Order: sequence, then structure tokens, then C-alpha cells
Amino acid sequence: MDNRACWAALGAAESNGHRPAADTPSPVDGPVGTTWRPVDLGPFLRGEVERPEPTVGISRADGLRLLYPAREHMVIGEMESGKSWLALASVSAELTAGNRVLYIHGEEADPTDTIERLQALGVSDDDILARFTFVGPNEPVDPFSLAVLLDPPPSLVVLDGTNELMSMNRLGIRDEDGAAAYRRLLVKPCTAVGAAVLSCDHVVKDREKRDRGPLGSIHKGNGLTGSLILLENASPFGRGERGCSHVFVTKDRPGHLRRHGRPSKLPGKTFMGSLIVDDTRTTVGYLDLSFIEPPEDQPRESVRSRDQLDDDRVLEVVEAIAGTGRQPTLRGVRSKAGLGKDRVDNALTRLVLDSRLIEKPGPNRSRLFSVAEVIP
Repeated sequence: MDNRACWAALGAAESNGHRPAADTPSPVDGPVGTTWRPVDLGPFLRGEVERPEPTVGISRADGLRLLYPAREHMVIGEMESGKSWLALASVSAELTAGNRVLYIHGEEADPTDTIERLQALGVSDDDILARFTFVGPNEPVDPFSLAVLLDPPPSLVVLDGTNELMSMNRLGIRDEDGAAAYRRLLVKPCTAVGAAVLSCDHVVKDREKRDRGPLGSIHKGNGLTGSLILLENASPFGRGERGCSHVFVTKDRPGHLRRHGRPSKLPGKTFMGSLIVDDTRTTVGYLDLSFIEPPEDQPRESVRSRDQLDDDRVLEVVEAIAGTGRQPTLRGVRSKAGLGKDRVDNALTRLVLDSRLIEKPGPNRSRLFSVAEVIP
């Protein structure tokens, strides 16, 4: 019996009610086992299947979006780099456009902060009540409950707190099988109904590897079918503050995004612009979130890294302390820079090696710093 005859026989058996014992109906994907049948390639060869374009979520000032419908995406960054702001700006865009959004929060069961931010972004209470669904689970996912949440289908599903959601479902964060199971349990049912999925995750602790993917198994990033977005904080976010993070794309499976950005010095890392959350309310009387493209006159290799920004900040602090007539010490610079002990120490080391600062020992084993004179 050839392959076609085998598949025909299987179809006839199923039509008569004879299914394999393991063939349990699924609320989203249909009977288990049907995914192993050959795909009809005709529509693809005839050009009847359109390639996805980024039409979902946050919009850059020039109209570019970062998320593809029915694809899986991830935004990664350190704590307070703006991951939730980017996700909620995407939620705001979809709700304002009249679409439904499902937000599954693995770290917060209380929606207070999420609702407050959406309101600050200008989303009306009516839109939130009508089309926004918030879930804060503390138990493993129930496929049938998830199917109910996806009916009617949302245009966007946010999975905030990837590692908590994996742990909640007893999946290993650093295991390839764990990442694959997470994708089957929580992601694929959502993309199957046409929703763009955006997961929020952390970066690895190793600074040398954090540009390459999220914390845990490399399969988290390798299996993405949309884009992988990296946020690098330039100035902290907070109430009454103006925070900024640089936005990079480090993976773009459909391939529509990179031509709208600027290559960085690291291959595969494309600078897409800056995410700014301005809550100073000095120019306007409300919180202002914007996603702006790289300046046209910016050299293609001039995207400033966090190390460079840290160096400038620490040098500025040393100059400010010296300007008061006091001797800048290691402890004094740490207390004023607001960057954390390790980042300040690393910046001081780089500045000394670059001959921008001079270091000398002080009393009681203290370390003293001064700005190096610039020789014309």
C-alpha cells in the first residue's frame, strides 16, 4: 500500500469512529495525530499564502511595528529595562484599534499595576472592560480554560513572567524540553487562533552572553517564529522620571524588521530606536510614552552601549564631586552614580585604563580619583 492509500485508509477509519487510543480531541488544534499528515504545498507554490508582516502592537514614530500576527515573540532585558512598558504599549495599541487582548501574568495575580499603566497610556475604562482579559494564575495551565480565554480570538497575547509560568507548569527553565513544552502548552494554542504572542523574559547574568538570548535554555530563543527584542536601559524608569531604553532586534524570523534599523557592532543585533517613558509632566500634563526611530544623521556604528553610558555617568559624577572642592572617593562615586556597585567599579576601571581618570591610593585603603588633564 502506498502513502496516499495509507492516509486514505486512516481517514476512512476515523470517519467510521475508529481512532487510535491516544487520539484525544484538543480544543484548539483538533485531533491529535492529524499534524503528521502531509501538508498541501499547492497554496504555497501558487502564492496563495501571504508571508506575515509586522502589524501588531507598539508603533514606532514612523509607523513601524515589531510583532507579527500568529507568531511567537519575546522581549528580554534586565530588571526595570521597560519590558512591561513595551508590552503594555502594545496592549494599548491593540485595544485602541478595537482588538481583543489576553494578558497572562505569571508574577502578579493583582491587576492593579497593569490597569494603572493602561490608564496612564490613555486607554479608556470602557475599552479595558470590553476587550481586555487579565489572568494571574498560580497553578498549571488547563488547556480547556485556555481555549475559553481564546474565544473570541485576541489579536495579542502577552505572557508576562516566562520563568514563573514555566515553573508553575513544572517545566525546567534551563531544559530544552522545558522550553519546548512551554511552547506547546501556552504559545501554540494562541498562535493557532491568529494571535501574536509576546513573552517577557530576563537576560542571562553573564554580560558577555546577554546580547544573545533570554535566561535559561537557548531553545527559548531558537524556537521563536517572530522577533526577539532586547532592551538596554539608558536611564531608569520611575514615577516622575523620564526613562529611556534602547531597543534592539536580535532575531527576526520573517525578516521584515532589520532593514528599518541600524546594524550595531555585534552581528545580528540591530538598533531599532529608543523607548521613552516620560512621567515628568513638564511638557505635557500626562505620562508620555514614545518609540522613536534612530536619527537619520546617526552613524551606523554609533549606537552607544550601556558601558559607554555608564562611563559617561561615572565621569560626570567624579567631575561634579571635584567641583564641590571634595576629593572623589570610590565610596562617594558609588553613592552618587545610582548604577550599582559592580557597574560603577567596572566604569572606573575602564576610565582609568582609557586615561580619562587618574587613580591613587588614599588614607585607610581608600581609592581616590581625579579627572585626567586633556593635553591639546
